[in-house]
Amino acid sequence: MVSLPASVSLADPCSLSDDLIELNSVSASGGNCIVNIKYSFTLTKNNGNKFAYIHFWLTSNYSAPDYKKGPTKDELGDVLATIALSTDSPVTLLPDYDPDNTVTPIFAGLTVSETDLGGGSFRITVDNIQLTVPGACSSLPDITADVWASQSNDKETPPVHCVLKGSNVILPVTLAHFNGTLLDNAVSLSWTTTEQMGSRYFDIERSGDAREFAQIGRVDVSGNSQVTQQYRFVDAKPLSGMNYYRLRTVDFDGRFNISRLIAVDNGVGSVAFELLGNPASDREIRFLLKNEDASAIHLYDLKGRALRFSLVRAGNEFVLKPKDHLSAGLYFLSLQGISTGLRTKKVLVP
Repeated sequence: MVSLPASVSLADPCSLSDDLIELNSVSASGGNCIVNIKYSFTLTKNNGNKFAYIHFWLTSNYSAPDYKKGPTKDELGDVLATIALSTDSPVTLLPDYDPDNTVTPIFAGLTVSETDLGGGSFRITVDNIQLTVPGACSSLPDITADVWASQSNDKETPPVHCVLKGSNVILPVTLAHFNGTLLDNAVSLSWTTTEQMGSRYFDIERSGDAREFAQIGRVDVSGNSQVTQQYRFVDAKPLSGMNYYRLRTVDFDGRFNISRLIAVDNGVGSVAFELLGNPASDREIRFLLKNEDASAIHLYDLKGRALRFSLVRAGNEFVLKPKDHLSAGLYFLSLQGISTGLRTKKVLVP
């Protein structure tokens, strides 16, 4: 649905890549279309960074600023919204747009987070962005976003040290979640879609440095759908150390878009804790536990009562056998690890 955006580095202090717009919701209000989205991008702070700014337009109204400096209100044209960020960790929202104080950034109701990808790179995500698009929601609006960053403290005419200009529009496949779990000698990837229209397949891509990616598999999209669809892929030969994964969603017309990154640590000593089958079978709970003491495993019912059990081990796979009868229902299998803290799995006993 979109061509791959190009990262344009104007100087060394930073670089930007992999921006993504994800749809949260669309609703009509007063003859306008209210589009709620999530926006994310990767920022590499090569020599430090201080500020980043995001602008949104309808694609048909995109003003294509030249970014020789921070764009003014006139240069932004019919912009739908602007967001200002301080990129000193932890990243925070700013109420002012320094290049032109007549531009008011949206601020209230937004959430912002960052994930350290290593090597000076950070994945920054801004969620609950509400854009008011004039006109009825007869079709899903195409949205274009630019993001640029500056290392300068010059408030009035900050230089643009890096910029990412894209025609990155809302995904035809709406990802509800994308997760990765370390198994014994593999990584399990799972994702859920809530809507998919006109898409053909997912390419699963992996990287060891969050920069250079290679395809490791492909999963076909299960047709057009407006109901929840679940997908799974197992990376049987993950890299040693950190593994970064992303999904490339490809449409029937060849256009594509790229999901956010997820990271799974397959380093020496990395802890793996995962159910092997859910619902449980024969009132026994099977699970994988790697690089953690099995004495840290506990089983609780919905009232928080600890239940007695014995464990049978074969390598890193365990079978939990309750000492008392388990009634049908939901239970919690917990790992209170020394280095990992509390991890809990919900187990259904039919």
